[in-house]
Amino acid sequence: MERLRDLASALPIITDRLGKLNPGPINGTLPILIGGSGEKVTLRLVAQHADIWNGMGDPTEAGRLSRVLDEWCEVIGRDPAEIERSILLAGRPQAEQADDYLANGITHLIIGVNGPGSDLDVLRELVAWRDARVGEALP
Repeated sequence: MERLRDLASALPIITDRLGKLNPGPINGTLPILIGGSGEKVTLRLVAQHADIWNGMGDPTEAGRLSRVLDEWCEVIGRDPAEIERSILLAGRPQAEQADDYLANGITHLIIGVNGPGSDLDVLRELVAWRDARVGEALP
C-alpha cells in the first residue's frame, strides 16, 4: 500500500514534468501507463492519471476490471474512452483467447519476447490474427 501512496503522490509531479519536456514528444504527449488490478486504489489512480491501463487475468476477469475502471472514471468525471486497455499475454493459451479479450474491451495485446533464441511462433500467430482483422469494426 505504501508504494501506491508514493505513486499517488508522484503522479501529479510526473505529469507536470512530462508537460515541460524540451523538446517535447513528437506527438505532443508522452502517455502514462499504469498496470495493476487493485479495484480500490490502482484503478482509481488509472482513472485519474493514466492514458493506458495494463490489466491482468483471463478475458472475463480483464473485462470485469475494465468495467470497474469505467466506474472510477464516472466517479471522477472522466470519459473512460480516453484510457486505452492493454494486457500482457502469457503465451499461447492467452493468445488463443485474443477474440475474447477484444470482446471484453481489451484493445492492446502485448506478448513478451525474451531476446535471442526466443520462440516467436506465438508472436507470429498474434500478428496474423491482427492482420486478419485490419479494417474490421472493433468494439
